[in-house]
Amino acid sequence: MEHYCPVPPKRGRAVTVDTPPRFFGRTPELHTVLTCVDQAPATGLISIQITGEPGIGKTSLLTEIARTLRARDCAVLESASDVLGKRIPYGAVVAAIRSLPAPVDRVRAEALAALEFSGSDDSGAWFGRACDQVVRLLTGLTAARPAALLVDDLDHVDDDSLALLGLVLRRVSAAPLVLVTASRSPVSEPGAEHLLDRVEQHAEVVRVELAPLSGADVARIVEAVLRTPVDEALAREVHQRSDGNPFFVTEIARSLRELDLVTLDGGRARLAVSPDAIRLTRREAVLRRVAPLENDTRLVARAVSVFRRVRLDQIPLLARVASLPEHTVVEAFDALLRAHIVVHDDERGYRFSHALVGEALYHEVGPAQRRHLHSLISARLLDDRAQGLPVDLLQLAWHLAESAAPGDRVAVGVLAEAAALARSTAPETAAALCGRALQLLPRNAPERAELLALQCRVLARASRPALAIEPGLAALRWLPAGQERARVVTAVISSLFSVGRTAEAVELADREVAGADVPASLRAQRAVLLVYTGRHDAAAAEVARVEALPMGSPNEGVIVNEHLAMLTSLLFRHDESVEYANRALACSDGQPMLELQALSVCASISALAGLVHDAGWRLRRAEELVDQVGSHGFRAERASSRVVLDWLGGRWDAALDGIARWRPDVEAAQADQAIGVLRAVELSIRTWRGELDVAARLAALPAPASVNISRLHALALAEHLIARGAVDQAHDLLTSGVGDRLEAPYSCVLVARAIELDLDRGRAADAEAALDRLAAVSPARVSPWSRTTVLRVTGLVRRDVHPVREAVSEAALGGLEFEKARAQLVLGELADDEVPALVEAYTTFQRLGAHGLRRQAGNRLRALGAKVPRARSKAPGLLTEAEENVARLVQQGMRNRDIAAALHYSPRTIEVYLSRIYAKLHVSSRLELARVLDAMQQR
Repeated sequence: MEHYCPVPPKRGRAVTVDTPPRFFGRTPELHTVLTCVDQAPATGLISIQITGEPGIGKTSLLTEIARTLRARDCAVLESASDVLGKRIPYGAVVAAIRSLPAPVDRVRAEALAALEFSGSDDSGAWFGRACDQVVRLLTGLTAARPAALLVDDLDHVDDDSLALLGLVLRRVSAAPLVLVTASRSPVSEPGAEHLLDRVEQHAEVVRVELAPLSGADVARIVEAVLRTPVDEALAREVHQRSDGNPFFVTEIARSLRELDLVTLDGGRARLAVSPDAIRLTRREAVLRRVAPLENDTRLVARAVSVFRRVRLDQIPLLARVASLPEHTVVEAFDALLRAHIVVHDDERGYRFSHALVGEALYHEVGPAQRRHLHSLISARLLDDRAQGLPVDLLQLAWHLAESAAPGDRVAVGVLAEAAALARSTAPETAAALCGRALQLLPRNAPERAELLALQCRVLARASRPALAIEPGLAALRWLPAGQERARVVTAVISSLFSVGRTAEAVELADREVAGADVPASLRAQRAVLLVYTGRHDAAAAEVARVEALPMGSPNEGVIVNEHLAMLTSLLFRHDESVEYANRALACSDGQPMLELQALSVCASISALAGLVHDAGWRLRRAEELVDQVGSHGFRAERASSRVVLDWLGGRWDAALDGIARWRPDVEAAQADQAIGVLRAVELSIRTWRGELDVAARLAALPAPASVNISRLHALALAEHLIARGAVDQAHDLLTSGVGDRLEAPYSCVLVARAIELDLDRGRAADAEAALDRLAAVSPARVSPWSRTTVLRVTGLVRRDVHPVREAVSEAALGGLEFEKARAQLVLGELADDEVPALVEAYTTFQRLGAHGLRRQAGNRLRALGAKVPRARSKAPGLLTEAEENVARLVQQGMRNRDIAAALHYSPRTIEVYLSRIYAKLHVSSRLELARVLDAMQQR
């Protein structure tokens, strides 16, 4: 804790008792934070990143922030970490929740229960459940007024808490929440850096670098320590030696007093000797904090520095480490408390009042002695464990990691056990424990294979595919054929594919299937990879081989049939795809988690194929099962399925809401395919709605690497290019990569859209040739999406209403609302007696916000002399002054970035304002907004 702790002046070597800390010199920084809290209801999540050297006052500032906000009745969650805390999975998040004042309500209790560490939980269920409960808690805390999450010592926050916060904060980015982090500058921990980078993508960011205190503030602290006014020379000397660091100001002032180097003169304290005679550095000032202690008390303080945090029931162990009688340790420990060197930290035991004190003592011990003390602690904990006494396995693992010598098989066993315990719920911690155990083992030790395999699998589970590859490949050099090897191979192949190293994934799969006793799951995984590398015939030949292999377990049966469902879907054999999806469900054998997996994965496969009804019932059953079993595995598959179904089913507002809600989940999981799906769908909707500025940002993002999603993205991107007037570029994009036999995913839809462009550009012959090519393969394409698209363009090219009517019927039966309306528009343009179809299309386009197509339908209705349905009311809501300022600048044609600069907001704040303006004025684009404002001015 970075407190300025004044003590009454005393002579001699007696231990003094500190008075309560006071707050000096950080009023401007405090005002900055409070201003951000006031702005949070309008801006959503704000991240305030406080940085500075140790002792500069970060903790003091956070303490004052918490006190001030609580006085305003704002909810405040506080968390502080240290070296030991970094090894406690989710410890920082748990501490933050427990910091809320009593009583503990049901939501808080459920959040704490969800974060309870257990090795028996399902790997996919636990993390998602914990995230949901923390999101629910934060949402409730911010419902009535802003709330603050204060995270001290971000550098020491455990990786699992960082991963959870990264997802949770993204999901509550619209809430009036202020995240205040304090860390040493620069931030050196990769996990902490990653969290700040992720938060910066969806939050207002305010950076506060704590500078050294001014001379006047230093003088105030010195006066508080000495309890008397000080002269200018004394204050200047302390300021110079402390570099304006408030912690060192306090310690140096205290040391000057205790060394009798200050005296009172005329009611003011001044130096009693020449400054040149003083030998007192910043480090010496810290060590002098414990110098007045008796020798035994100092020994106990050094022992506590090895524990970092100690409980009262560990006093006997502390005595063993300090090599002192237990009664002596009790007296010394109480002396440390009286001197405010050690403080009570609620349920977490006792710790040093400031990390710098603990660090100074810890490094004073010396590396050999530190290792010896860690060894004593671990030996005692191992003895207790052998006697059946309760021992914190993760704490034991930490002490062994700090003390074990290379080759210590006992330490390796404990570290491996701790990693296995943590693998389901804290994969980051498990991977780190595996890494330390591997350092203790010789390079040729047979135990390395098991540890490398576990490290690979937990890193893959933690969505760290790039890091999972190397240990996985190393493990495969040792592992014999069998179930464990097959699991590692699967993890490595998936990781290689995730990072874009598809050729290596196929090469590894080829090598593995060349051996004997190849499991069906691996052969099925390889077959899917063959499609992704363009080897369609080879992939098709694998279906029968995979089916002939035995299934070793219900789990393998689900996995194999999922892969076969994906494979046949990519090969346009959708009837078979549905059958394999049904088999996957049947193989789940009534096990809820396997059933959820089969339903979620196969719902995604069917949705992406345009099989709306098949995907719909699977998704509904999966969502019901989630409620029953409380599991949140396969969220990315369910999220992408729901968004695609809402998109194809004409529920575009729901699709956009889902994208905003689920994007953080799929990004956190590095689920590249689901990320690509969400981007493609949003790009399509934004383009059809005329929101081209938003669409342009999406179009500028890299295209998905997945072969099937890249073609879905190409369809959406082509529409964006057409809207921008780049028709030739759009045509090239639509026709490239579809394959000689139109074997590429979505090739029917892509070529059909290219045919429409050929007609628009007056290239009827090209359109006829492309249609003939399409007709040659379309009979085998049974997806309603492909069929309705082919029928629509067939009627358009040949000016024949019959296939277009069939397209309308096919789309209606398939649940494809947008495609149905497009077919009705074509039907109305070809026939003069299809006014009802045109009216229905007009209404659909109006409801979806596809105003370009709506106007096209309206023009055709007017040409036929029919009545155009009345446009929905755009009665304006009441805009606030800030919203009206933003709206007027949009009306003038300014971009978000320019508006932000003009109004001194961030671009993200402008986006928030625009979303509210659109909702109040019932518009969906900048053009519509300008028109509504023009009409308002004319009234």
